[in-house]
Amino acid sequence: MRPQNLFLDIAVGLAAGLVATKVTEFVQEATYKLMPERAKEREEAVRPGPPPETAARKTAEALGFGLDEKQLMPAAMVVHYGLGLAWGPVYTLLRRHSQMEPLGAGFVTGAAMSLIADEALPPALGFTAPSHDYPTLTHVRGFTNHLIYGAVAAVTAETIYYLTDTR
Repeated sequence: MRPQNLFLDIAVGLAAGLVATKVTEFVQEATYKLMPERAKEREEAVRPGPPPETAARKTAEALGFGLDEKQLMPAAMVVHYGLGLAWGPVYTLLRRHSQMEPLGAGFVTGAAMSLIADEALPPALGFTAPSHDYPTLTHVRGFTNHLIYGAVAAVTAETIYYLTDTR
């Protein structure tokens, strides 16, 4: 693979990750509203706070400094969008090098993102409660939302490739 193709795939992936993150925010809000109140209450009772805020706070503490309330929200947005942007190139590189179809590569990207960035790393790093503490609907909602992220990343990346004639 030539370096310019790698850079193109990363750039397209970053753009796709941004669009997918924005769309998924709306989906997450809608799917949360659909959950039964009892599941929402259980989820809220076990989580230490909004995951991006908790991750930002704990990361800052691990690096030796604290975040005041004024700094917390921008830091949480960096965590949230940084994660979303970072997973976009996973789609483009998977698509380009595995010869998977777009939707398949998108679903693999979303599923991997869900399993790694939701289910495995946050509890291991102490950013969330252990996964088994959350209601099953929380996991289903999260997995579904990440599949949508992958599908939107796929549509966005393939549209960019098409419009720029770089497929």
